[in-house]
Amino acid sequence: MLALRHLAPIASGHLRRIFQHPAEPDLLVKVMREDAIAERWTNAPWYRRRSRTGPYAGFVREFKEYVASRHYALHRPSPLARVAGLADTDLGLGLVVEKVRGADGGLAPTLDAWVRRDGFTPAMQAALDDFLASMLEHNVIAGDLHAWNVVHGVDSRGGPRLVMIDGFGEKNIIPHCSMSRRHNAARTLHKFRRMVERTRATPRG
Repeated sequence: MLALRHLAPIASGHLRRIFQHPAEPDLLVKVMREDAIAERWTNAPWYRRRSRTGPYAGFVREFKEYVASRHYALHRPSPLARVAGLADTDLGLGLVVEKVRGADGGLAPTLDAWVRRDGFTPAMQAALDDFLASMLEHNVIAGDLHAWNVVHGVDSRGGPRLVMIDGFGEKNIIPHCSMSRRHNAARTLHKFRRMVERTRATPRG
């Protein structure tokens, strides 16, 4: 069992905390926040509580989507953060993912942080174009495509490039994105254009 409770998370969202893997410098461990479990599972509507994986449905969704992305383009790197597996921790079940590193060796900056630092540059536009092409080639279902769910950096598969680290996978009760690649591509393009528009409007500094 991984001991995480005594460690400070390196990142935290409204649903999860992210920890450096205590034994593997190239891996991170995502765990559910205890308050999020109470809010989104214990006190959730009945239809959400029917999920057999309980509060870990998001882990299953991300794992499944990463596998699907590899299926559609086996010999090219997925634009999704590499899912390495699951681990028992003293904070509950953990999803183990590969760390995407920035130029300084630390966590890669989000697209939002990158544009605030450098402004919207031609290099950023080129990286976004490559990212969209990869998303479409791998038929990725982007549930939440935002500038803070995408980072720019390097992992074991190469880079620097844009990598989606969160918010991917089918969330709809009727899985219409899974049913039609053309429909999913249209939705991905719509979400991508909206993200780029908002990124362009982000102030520098």
